[in-house]
Amino acid sequence: MKPALFYSLAFLANLYSTQAQDSPFSWTSSQQVISPYAKAGKMEQRGRTGVAAMHAVLLNEKKILIIDKAEWNEAQFDSGQSAFSVEYDWTTDKYRTLPLETNTFCSAGGFLGNGSFISTGGGERRGRTWKAEPGWQSIRHYTPCMDNLCEWTEYKTGQMTNNRWYPTVEQLAEGDIIIVGGSTKGTAVNRDEVNVPSYEFWPPRAGGEIHMPFLNETMPFNLYPFVFALPDGNLFVFANKQSMIFDYNNNRVVKKLPDIPGMARSYPLTGGAVMLPLDPANNYNVEILVCGGSENMKNKAKADATCGRINLGDETPKWEMDTFVYPRLMPDGVFLADGTVLWVNGCQRGWAGYNGRNHDPTFDPLIYDSTKRHGQRWTSGLASTDIARMYHSVALTLPNGQVWIAGSNNVDPPNISEDAEYPTEFRVEYYSPPYLFKSATRPLVSHVPRVVIYDESFDILVNLGSAAGADPKNVKVALLRPGFSTHSMHMSQRYVYLRHELSEDMQSIRIQAPPRATIFPPGAGFLIVLYDGVPSEGVEIFVEPNHGALAI
Repeated sequence: MKPALFYSLAFLANLYSTQAQDSPFSWTSSQQVISPYAKAGKMEQRGRTGVAAMHAVLLNEKKILIIDKAEWNEAQFDSGQSAFSVEYDWTTDKYRTLPLETNTFCSAGGFLGNGSFISTGGGERRGRTWKAEPGWQSIRHYTPCMDNLCEWTEYKTGQMTNNRWYPTVEQLAEGDIIIVGGSTKGTAVNRDEVNVPSYEFWPPRAGGEIHMPFLNETMPFNLYPFVFALPDGNLFVFANKQSMIFDYNNNRVVKKLPDIPGMARSYPLTGGAVMLPLDPANNYNVEILVCGGSENMKNKAKADATCGRINLGDETPKWEMDTFVYPRLMPDGVFLADGTVLWVNGCQRGWAGYNGRNHDPTFDPLIYDSTKRHGQRWTSGLASTDIARMYHSVALTLPNGQVWIAGSNNVDPPNISEDAEYPTEFRVEYYSPPYLFKSATRPLVSHVPRVVIYDESFDILVNLGSAAGADPKNVKVALLRPGFSTHSMHMSQRYVYLRHELSEDMQSIRIQAPPRATIFPPGAGFLIVLYDGVPSEGVEIFVEPNHGALAI
């Protein structure tokens, strides 16, 4: 991609001020300089992850936790032992190796309400070379920090009631996490003898694991089921082509939903799913978007080119089908800072797995705007990449509004040689969406409290820059939770608009926290102020039931 030539507003303003009014270089009317990236955004490659980014989660305003399975990685300890986890500082593109003693292969993760990150499950022992103990029933704690002193605390075995490989985690209104499904051992596709059709909680609740017949009914494509905590206190659960609304506190199916048309959408015929933004303007009505998949478990199988969207607020919900623009499996759907959804990564043929199962990578991102009419929701022609990111790729939206993209390791063992068709990737990319180039300024916020209580009103200071004096109706406030990224899953990802009132002088905003924990489960999010679609930098804020909830 050739670099585009453009000038800063400051330079052009200075040029204008130094020219005589009768100069041929002077302007007779005001000029608006538009960045060449204002339509397509910008893709940049910088930094290396050190370990293959099979799993990734944003810890705070600077750090990303990256986890791989026990295998060779270019990040190594002084002993020569490969690292399986690092803490990556995206502001410097440097990483710090983290010791792990259990195999985190195909695990899950989420935060407790007190801010501690929990990693659940994993894979087999990895022998003499990698010295990793079995992670099937492991629970691992990681409390985020800014001083480079935090480390993993591992509870190696017997912590869950069953082995769980490929489980899903979702953060709950109660401040704990639910762990759903999985298999008792590694497998290309789930089968009855290894299926784990149950769920449990961490910290453990009385009763241990609870049977979920849905995970029998959706065999064999039910690993990493899509799970979303709903504003009414129930769960949306999707696997294969089926979905339901589920009361996890009473182990009861509230409503069975119709099957989605098209192909299966769950691992290893992997699609992606997003619960669209929650908005108090429509009483937090829920719509779910599920995109992509594959026709079968063959190396040249065709990917699905459709998306289904279902409105759970309808009396009889039905799937509204839409294009996915391109056929794609293993896509990553992440919320951008403005509430639209960026789709990156994936490929057009094959199925999820190692060694020749992924083909025809998709290099072109897409943006989906759920507020637009059917047929007008997709934006293509965005800045593309030349890095194939297929099996074991990840993506996370950052507080500055960029998207951090890493991973792709569809060969076992890892292979970084020039002869590899799709080598193991350690390179990091940053996608800057068009909204970062729409204006010379972006909103600035300050005096954001560290902790707010549900339904509490609080004030922040705001500087709308060149938008000052403009229409306050163009101001929006939102909370973004990027979630835990792995295998096209973004567990606990969430975007919630907040009620707010802009002061008359446009210098401050009074904001109302989410009214209850079912809207935004306890824990951290990034507070974002938007003006005319241009976001401020996100500021980390905790939404909690009380001010003492962060005590660990």
